Amino acid sequence: MNKRKLDKYNINKFRYRELCAFCLQYQDWKDELRNNVYFSAIQYDAAKPTNHQTSDTTAKHAIRMLKLKRNCELIEKCAKEATAKTGGEIWRYIIKNVCFEVSYRYMKTYDEIPIERATFFSYKRYFFYLLDQEKD
Repeated sequence: MNKRKLDKYNINKFRYRELCAFCLQYQDWKDELRNNVYFSAIQYDAAKPTNHQTSDTTAKHAIRMLKLKRNCELIEKCAKEATAKTGGEIWRYIIKNVCFEVSYRYMKTYDEIPIERATFFSYKRYFFYLLDQEKD
């Protein structure tokens, strides 16, 4: 993305790369949430514990699933807010572009994206601005 256009939102190139890397994990998070395999926290150890610190694996798993869900919701929320003026499904194209690296040209050719290139990229820049504000 053009550095000058990112400067408008006070996002330097390193933060932009960090946000891009965050978004690229979206599909992995969705897959992990969808393929969530529940496992039991009951431990059948014959030996006595050697220390008094016990680990609740179910709680750790639940916390991880919650974190993954929040990350996915954050990306979707920012995409929806960035394209709120359109009132349509443009946010899905933002997700395709930033999370799946589907180019605008491909979406214009095969998905028939209903907005022009300049408008799409202005929404994309605004998406990264919102994500920068919300993340961390």
